[in-house]
Amino acid sequence: MFALTIDQHRSRRGDDLVPGLLGALTHVPTALPFERTVGDEVQGLLDDPEAVLAALLIVLRDGNWSTGLGIGPVETPLADSVRAARGQALLDARSAVDRAKTAGEVRVAVASASNPLGAADVEAVAGLIGTLVRRRTDTQWATIEAVDAAPTQRAAAEALGVTPQNVSQTLAASAVAVERAGYPVLVRLLERAEAP
Repeated sequence: MFALTIDQHRSRRGDDLVPGLLGALTHVPTALPFERTVGDEVQGLLDDPEAVLAALLIVLRDGNWSTGLGIGPVETPLADSVRAARGQALLDARSAVDRAKTAGEVRVAVASASNPLGAADVEAVAGLIGTLVRRRTDTQWATIEAVDAAPTQRAAAEALGVTPQNVSQTLAASAVAVERAGYPVLVRLLERAEAP
């Protein structure tokens, strides 16, 4: 099982961003839904590595969070809410989020008492993906979104009012192809880290 503990970065200096994050995470499949657990903290329990990736991408792009991922067992049958759930994955997520708060630009940490090497591998790849996501400019994001929404890059260029060459150059500078090549690697590492 995968537990995510997500804590707002510098929450005492800004607005409460938890409602917006919970809204952004609503489409991510969970074993126990994301909810505010205490203060400016959100927690959720997931059983699908693809869902973990989806949640991480939302949090990383937002950039206002420290994220701890715990990988391991959880007591079953599951509780009615993540606040009432118990198990090693949740304990590992707690220790990971504390470490993530001082982890630099990306602020993601992964822990697993049952598979520390697997957790380290997941953390390394999540950090690489996160670095690419966090360093992307608004123009690069707009280009990526336009290309994702359009049938061709030429159509995306027309929608953006730029040349196809400009779209190609912006995509290359954004390193989106490198980032997305890491997705299946991260999913496989999550699967291996969770395996008993």
